[in-house]
Amino acid sequence: MEESTSPSSPFLSPQGKKGATGNTQGARHVDRLRWRCRRGVLELDLVLLAFLERRYPDLSSGEKMAFDKLLEIPDELLLAYVRGNQTPPENELKRIVTEIRK
Repeated sequence: MEESTSPSSPFLSPQGKKGATGNTQGARHVDRLRWRCRRGVLELDLVLLAFLERRYPDLSSGEKMAFDKLLEIPDELLLAYVRGNQTPPENELKRIVTEIRK
């Protein structure tokens, strides 16, 4: 008997079931990113989730790594970057923040 879980469930473990599609691991990664985009600040939730859904699939691997790194930043600083009140010190983060702000 196969257990059914929602693919967007934040509680899926990295060792979860193998799916019927060949890109299950990539889908799980995006699901984890979606969960990480949910922050303590609604404005960040909306901006980051919209970016993930609309723009993330078309990013280069370097840009995807920068987005992942950006999600490690505390909410207050990340919000300042997204609003344009501060600029990230690293060029890769500057570029991804610029993309998010478009």
